[in-house]
Amino acid sequence: KRQLLTSLLPLPAYTSYDPTPFIGIFFPVFFGIILGDAGYGLVLLAGAWYLRKHFRKDQRIRDGGTILLVSSCYAIFFGILFGEFFGDLPERLFHLQPLCMERRTAIIPMLAFSLAIGVAHVVLGLALGAVNAFRRNVKREGLFKALSIVVIFCMAAILASLFGVFPVVLTRPAVLLILFLTPLLFFAGGILAPLEFLKSIGNIISYVRITAIGLTSVLLAFVANQLGGLTGDIVTGVVAAGLIHALNIVLGVFSPTIHSLRLHYVEFFSKFVEHGGRKFEPLKR
Repeated sequence: KRQLLTSLLPLPAYTSYDPTPFIGIFFPVFFGIILGDAGYGLVLLAGAWYLRKHFRKDQRIRDGGTILLVSSCYAIFFGILFGEFFGDLPERLFHLQPLCMERRTAIIPMLAFSLAIGVAHVVLGLALGAVNAFRRNVKREGLFKALSIVVIFCMAAILASLFGVFPVVLTRPAVLLILFLTPLLFFAGGILAPLEFLKSIGNIISYVRITAIGLTSVLLAFVANQLGGLTGDIVTGVVAAGLIHALNIVLGVFSPTIHSLRLHYVEFFSKFVEHGGRKFEPLKR
């Protein structure tokens, strides 16, 4: 099932890590965070069940249904945390508050959450790349990626201390460590070391799209419920809100899928995947 998402890419080299298990773990989580609506998740869960039941002979569609099934479960889970069921219906109808945070108003915490995910994901990619480089005896590349991890953690600690998450006393040691490691980064990465490191920082910032795309879905669901309540007629309001929610569900399938795959293909896989492999065909000359 997971290979359906990596079949679009060139095969990894024999000396490289297989990216399939990693996308199998992280893709549904990213999808669920971006969609983050329990009502939409239930609709997609029903759609996934339909695909698996009625397309048993078509392996690709069945695999796609399995991926959608797992991803929709995560959308339900995060929807419960965010208090979203077809938008703000729980709060609007029953005055229920989110268990974790309301994405429509907690923009800064969601941005910090997305950046934390970006740091963890990119650092994992760099760690895999460093291990792979040392295994191939490319020591300077491995050293550069290992040093990049330390500097990224130092920068994250400085940023967290500025927002009061970490003690301010950590700022000075982190800055001194960055200054000490900068010449080593140049030694390990060569003249292009600053560009490569800035690329990793840009990759981390790119994870902000998790919040941005999710916020778009939240606001569209909110607009649907708002317009439905302004019609003055129950039937008209349900139809108007239902149409907008239906559009949002369609977007909720494609947007999280596209952006989750993009975060894997560009930001994550580029840190450790080496292409150039060939498909294993034992009976073919």
